[in-house]
Amino acid sequence: MSFLGLEGLHVFCTGAAGGIGSQVVKEFLDQGCKVTAHDLRPITNFTPTANLFTITGDISSEDSISSSIQQARARHGPINILIANAGITDESNSYPIWHLPLDLWEKTYATNIRGTFLTIKHFLLSAEETQSASGKELENLSIVVTGSECGKFGQAGHAEYASGKAGLQYGLVRTVKNEIVRLNSRARINAVAPGWVDTPLIEGRLDDPKEMWAEAQATVPLRKIARPEDVAKAMAFLASHKAAGHISGQCLSVDGGMEGRLVWKQEEVGVGPKETVVDNAQLTVPASLRQFTVLAPPQRKIKILLSVDFDAVSGFLGTGASTSNNMADYSSGFFAGQVGVPRLLKLFKKHGISSAVTWFIPGHSMETFPAQTKMVLESGAEIGCHGYAHEGGAQMTEQQEKEVIQKCVELATKLTGKKPRGWRAPLYQIREHTVERRKPLKRTITDWKTDTSLTHHDSEPYFLPQAPPIPSIDFSPHLSASTWMRPLPAPAAPTDKTLVELPCNWYMEDMTPMQFLPAAPNSHGYVSAGSIMEMWKSRFNFLYSEFDDEERAAGKGDFIFPLVLHPDTSGMAHIIGMIDQMIAWLKERGDEVEFCKYEDVAREWRARQKT
Repeated sequence: MSFLGLEGLHVFCTGAAGGIGSQVVKEFLDQGCKVTAHDLRPITNFTPTANLFTITGDISSEDSISSSIQQARARHGPINILIANAGITDESNSYPIWHLPLDLWEKTYATNIRGTFLTIKHFLLSAEETQSASGKELENLSIVVTGSECGKFGQAGHAEYASGKAGLQYGLVRTVKNEIVRLNSRARINAVAPGWVDTPLIEGRLDDPKEMWAEAQATVPLRKIARPEDVAKAMAFLASHKAAGHISGQCLSVDGGMEGRLVWKQEEVGVGPKETVVDNAQLTVPASLRQFTVLAPPQRKIKILLSVDFDAVSGFLGTGASTSNNMADYSSGFFAGQVGVPRLLKLFKKHGISSAVTWFIPGHSMETFPAQTKMVLESGAEIGCHGYAHEGGAQMTEQQEKEVIQKCVELATKLTGKKPRGWRAPLYQIREHTVERRKPLKRTITDWKTDTSLTHHDSEPYFLPQAPPIPSIDFSPHLSASTWMRPLPAPAAPTDKTLVELPCNWYMEDMTPMQFLPAAPNSHGYVSAGSIMEMWKSRFNFLYSEFDDEERAAGKGDFIFPLVLHPDTSGMAHIIGMIDQMIAWLKERGDEVEFCKYEDVAREWRARQKT
């Protein structure tokens, strides 16, 4: 039996189609449970299995939730564990309570409070019926309610949400803990209170770097927002009698150590009266105390950006297209999907970095290798886009490129449940119109935050330059040299919509020197893996020593270190051992090194900028 001892138990989870709920379903399935996944929306992001039953229903309707629980019992037997997770919020608006619409208040309470009450009520009625029929207590009867740190600290502009969550995690949970033991002597109820969690529920809410800093970083020691799996694992712990059997009526914070909320935004500080009167004694507040700047703390770690381009067969269809391509060439693409991907996933799991890797997957690979793509998703990795058939920018018209981007976004969104944040141009062939093409699409079909195709810098993020195409020179004899002797125009100043560029080039990757491609004029394929590892180490060592101790004390010297792998190349038996050694070598730096997803590094870097 595992540490949690949940094998064979029946779990009923509401809100299962959402970011946290879908991860809860996955977590309990991984623990060997039978799971009933319930949501108002159809649940389409799971492959049907014998242990998974999906059902739609409305928790705010007593008839609906009662029927859903009866159907779950008929399918999987008595329900042992309830994850009361369903909830709604409207992050598109922010109302002070005197302007808060009554219908928004009632809609939120109907789902979050009434719905949770009805779900718990009918879960326990079901347990009572089961125990009466069997003459014995149900095993591991427990409830975990999804609360929120809004219920602890409040959230200005969202009284309808914060007040409801406070009532659940403190009032309801602490009351039910004293009632539930009258039904089952070992039954328990607890709550988890997440802070900000990276789910579609808050999509766009923290896109503004200043908002991200004020809401989710300035008060959080870990300086990051949670992932759905962080919350799901906490729920699994609390649900387990074996692990948490003496914990009941508690609210477990999953918030990175949040200390509260900023009351005043930077631009609000100092606004208002210049003097404050207390007990008729005039207290003058100096301007130096009224005005201050919120500064992000300096970067403290070397960020290792490990990425994988899952090109597979698509590499021979776009940039690698050739009339000489044949079955032998395509075979290496199938090797990438069928052998290389599982090998790399196993290696990343060995090093404990699976969820800190970014995979750039062409749409063709997503659809041709769905099982392997699902394995990547389930590892917790970030998924970025990489064209559909690995098309180069010069191969397509702008309209074709628009269609490719739209298709890739649709596939990635369907796969992950949220819009992709990152893009890598196939063969790094990004053009000015590619950048411009993604900008207008941003508002409608995607949420691009990063590109990783260029190398204006080799070890620091930067804003992708907004500049017109560089014209070629016309050396026609009748033209004067003065027609081309002029400098490039300065790029436009970045805005809050400008993409963050994370460096990428041929010297950071495995395929260029170590993969033989017969149709490529500069193909190598026989370079020693040891030589490539030494080149990577030399690059790391120089960047590490580029600044002296005085400069490092002033906040300089930290850097990002991207590496680009391909399952076709690094999945080969004579190369993957080198990748293993390289990762181990980087980890020898201890706390100085942190493996990160691209979107996390871009988000943190943008938050420290002034745009």
